[in-house]
Amino acid sequence: MDTHDRRTFLKYTGAAVVGIGSSGCGTIKRHDVSDSDGIAVRIETPGEPLVLRTFMILKDRIEQRCPVRVVQADTGAQVILSVDDCLPHDAFCIGQVDEAVRVTGGSPSGLLYGVGKFLRTSRYDGAFRPSSWRGTSVPHGSIRGMYFASHFHNWYHQASDPEISRYMEDLALWGINAVMVSFPGINLHSWDDPQTGPAIAMMRRYAKSAGDLGLRFAIGANNMLFMDIPDHIRATRLPDPLRRRGNSGHPVCPSHPEGHAYLMENFGHLLEKFSDVGLDILCFWPYDEGGCACDKCQPWGCNGYLKLSRDLAQLGRRFFPDLKTVLSTWMFDTPPESEWQGLADYMSSGGEWIDYILADAHEDFPCYPLDVGVPGKRPLLNFPEISMWGNWPWGGFGANPLPARFQRLWDQVKHVVEGGFPYSEGIYEDINKAIVVQFYWNREQSARTTLEAYIAYEFGSGVSEDVLAIIGILETTAGRSYTKQPVDADEVRRARQLADAVNARLPDWARQNWRWEILNLRTVLDHERFAGDGLETPAAEAAMRRLIDLYHCQMETDDPYHHRVRPPLRGTSSRSGEL
Repeated sequence: MDTHDRRTFLKYTGAAVVGIGSSGCGTIKRHDVSDSDGIAVRIETPGEPLVLRTFMILKDRIEQRCPVRVVQADTGAQVILSVDDCLPHDAFCIGQVDEAVRVTGGSPSGLLYGVGKFLRTSRYDGAFRPSSWRGTSVPHGSIRGMYFASHFHNWYHQASDPEISRYMEDLALWGINAVMVSFPGINLHSWDDPQTGPAIAMMRRYAKSAGDLGLRFAIGANNMLFMDIPDHIRATRLPDPLRRRGNSGHPVCPSHPEGHAYLMENFGHLLEKFSDVGLDILCFWPYDEGGCACDKCQPWGCNGYLKLSRDLAQLGRRFFPDLKTVLSTWMFDTPPESEWQGLADYMSSGGEWIDYILADAHEDFPCYPLDVGVPGKRPLLNFPEISMWGNWPWGGFGANPLPARFQRLWDQVKHVVEGGFPYSEGIYEDINKAIVVQFYWNREQSARTTLEAYIAYEFGSGVSEDVLAIIGILETTAGRSYTKQPVDADEVRRARQLADAVNARLPDWARQNWRWEILNLRTVLDHERFAGDGLETPAAEAAMRRLIDLYHCQMETDDPYHHRVRPPLRGTSSRSGEL
């Protein structure tokens, strides 16, 4: 993307979505704040770096939307920012002191979450109207994470430092408290690969950005690191009769002594790269880019995988003594191999090195932890797949809102799950992020309520019903297309008409917001695909080119996986030869 487009992204990337909590019924003297008034903010804990950062975020998001100045002042404050450790650490309270709104966090992080709630419930229709929401909000989920799949030269892989920092601010305003990134070894030959250094630098930028915002930083670990490994220590390929486990990458057999030594030495070298920026969570992963089906490793999930994960946990805690661990069970018993029962047997007499267990699947949540219980009674996390379902290439046609799908899946697990790490391949699922993170904050929060607040904050007032209708049509269209059912062309046309009508009513700050742009472009591309003349029309090609700009895609690339995250524009190419 050229400099202009990067600056456009940074200028119009607003804070995301909705905070949830117990609402109060307090009152506020309602008035619009114009440019002549300004907004005076008093900071009661000015020595805290995150508190000062939170003030700057507040100032930026309001001034982006309104012709008003936000200034720090000790007297005449209309907004007060404070920290009170009598509140739970991540909780916040929004109350009133005379005519001022006081936002109080149980910690600087809690204050940031409270400012997110304040911003999302304020209004910006030509003038600033401060939030009337009053109450105290305490999050349910202990890990409210987001997994940035930083590979394939997707947005996370390509974005600039300011873009990464700003987007992480936006998600923190939602209430996330952890970020996980992946080491893109699937793309890398060895430590000497020219792209390895930039990949490590990318991960370190995420670690630093997370730390500056008070977020925990996590990376993944399994039995794969690089493409160039000696043939004699390569893993035995996993059987995957259901085609659900992936079998990607170049895994190593950890039961081979040399393979085990290779993994420990190289993973230790990777851990050293974070010694100065910190690492809080290590997440072990069984399948997709990993696994081994040799006689000594199988059944992988409750044998070779557990042994290797234990050894990596011990290694990680030599570098980071307070390191927390998450054991993923993604795709356990797919097909049935007694992996869940084997894990339960293991946990009955050990497994003290495991802090959390993560579970999920491509569709419905796995039955074992719901019907039998979580092995070892560890806190249970989920891994919502917010990026790929009904969507190829991933994000290739713009935004992919799926509120009904995620409401259905959340209803299966909300009574047992304490948080999770949604799987994200880019910015195009920003709406899905908002929905899931708000589930983690308040398990009873509905997707509909989150959407209404998202729309009001990101797109302005007066368009909610039309945008909700657009999102409903887009989700129905995606589901019918994915399951190879006929798509209702009239509904696709209606979504496009609604988007034109909404676009005409949006304030400039909302119309130029990339969040609206990728939703609007999705209606264009669905129209061309299902009710028009296909993806080679001028309208479709223009829409895909704009998405390529926003995603920082490469028109020509040596990355054999880049086509998975790039719009299918005619003329693009990659080493794999796929469009």
